[in-house]
Amino acid sequence: MDFQSLYEYVNNFYYGEYESDEDFVQWLYEDDRFNIPNWVVIDWSATARSIMFDYFESSGHYFRS
Repeated sequence: MDFQSLYEYVNNFYYGEYESDEDFVQWLYEDDRFNIPNWVVIDWSATARSIMFDYFESSGHYFRS
């Protein structure tokens, strides 16, 4: 596997750097693709605990499993 292929592979799973699971999940859900109305109140801690089964964190960097 050449460097470009490896870079593209990793980039498909990388979601960025965040201070906490809650910050990551809030960013993920506030993305327009979910279209959550602004009047909906979300418990970000509980949501992070649930969604982190599908993602992992390494030194503040988040990846899809």
